[in-house]
Amino acid sequence: MTQTSEAPNKIIPNSFQTPNFFVDVCMRYLNGNEIKCVIVLARKTFGWQKRSDRISKPQLIEATGLNGETLDGCMNFLMLVGLVLRVHENNARNEGIEWALQLDDQKIRFDLLEQRKAEQETIQQRRTQKARAAIAKKRGGLSDNHTPDEPSVGQKTDGGGIVAQSGGMVVPQGGGASVGQDTQKPFKAIKKHMAGDGQSSPAQSPIFPTSAKPIANTSMGADAPARALVLNERVQDFPQDCREGAQLMLEMFKIKPPKRPAANAKGGTFALWINGIRELIEIAQEYDTPLPRAMQLTFASWNPASFRVSHPAALKKTMISALAQAALKKSEPLPKQPADESHPTFVPNPLPRPSNLPPSRTKPKRRS
Repeated sequence: MTQTSEAPNKIIPNSFQTPNFFVDVCMRYLNGNEIKCVIVLARKTFGWQKRSDRISKPQLIEATGLNGETLDGCMNFLMLVGLVLRVHENNARNEGIEWALQLDDQKIRFDLLEQRKAEQETIQQRRTQKARAAIAKKRGGLSDNHTPDEPSVGQKTDGGGIVAQSGGMVVPQGGGASVGQDTQKPFKAIKKHMAGDGQSSPAQSPIFPTSAKPIANTSMGADAPARALVLNERVQDFPQDCREGAQLMLEMFKIKPPKRPAANAKGGTFALWINGIRELIEIAQEYDTPLPRAMQLTFASWNPASFRVSHPAALKKTMISALAQAALKKSEPLPKQPADESHPTFVPNPLPRPSNLPPSRTKPKRRS
C-alpha cells in the first residue's frame, strides 16, 4: 500500500521577541493599521536578532496588507511620536529604507498620543449625538423618560392613595388595584388634520400641498414692505446685465433671488443665477426676442406643466422650445387660394413653323 504524505504543518510553536511595553502601554493609543506596522517591524528586526533592517515599501505592503497611501500615513505618524526610527535612507542597491523600533521610552511623545486619542473621542461623541438626534427626529421625538430619582411607577394602595416606587424597591400591593406605568419607549407623534370646528380638513395633494397654494384675503403682515425692500436690494446686487432677468424671475415665477455672498466666500447659488440669466439672455438674442417677451412665452409654456424650477438655468430648454414654436408660427406660409372655375388656366397654342426653313431631316433607320 502506498502511503500518502501529509502536507507539512506551517504553524510551528515558534516566536519572536516583542517588547511588552508596546502592548501594555502603547497599543491603546494606536489603531489597527499602526499596530500592523509595529508587529512587522518587530518580526523583521527582533525576529532575526537585529537592531534594524532594510525593508522596502513593497515588502511592507505585502506583509501588512495595506495600500501605499495608508502605509505612508501610518509610518509617518509612528515616526512623529517616536515609536519607529528611520535610521538610513534607501541605498544604491535599492534594498529599501533601514527601519528600527524605539527602545527608549523617554523619547516617545505620549503627549501627541494623548492629544490624538482625546480628539478621536470627541469626534466619536459628536457622531453619536448627531445620530441619536437624527433617529429621534425621524421617529417624531422621544417621550420624556423619568430620571432615576423620580418615581417611574404609580401604584394604588388599598385606601386609594398612590405609592411612589423608585430605586428598585418592591412595594406590596393588595386589593387587585391597577398599576399605571408611563411608557419608556419612543413613539411617533401623530398629527391630526382637524379644523377649528372639529371637522377634518381636506386631504392635501402630495405634489402641490395646500400650504403652497395662494390663500385669498390673507394679510401679508406689517413687515411686507420691508421684505419687498430686501428683495429689491438682492436684485440690485446682481450685475447690470442680470438685474432684469432676476426681477422677471421674482415677478413671474415668484422665486426669490439669492443673497450675494461675502467677498471671500464662494459664489454658490448667486453665481449659478448669474450664469443662468446670461444663458437665457443669449437664447432670447438668438431668436431676436426681447428678454421680457421671451420670459412671458417661457412662463406660458411652463405654467401648464409646473415642473420644479429653483434657478434660471432650469428654464433653458423650456425657453428654447417656446421661442422655437413662436418663430414657427410666424414663418408658416399663407393658405393657397382656391382656383376660380370661371377663369380657366390659359395654355398658349404652339407657334406655326416658318415656311422658309428647310425641311427637317431625319436619319433613316438601320436595317437589322
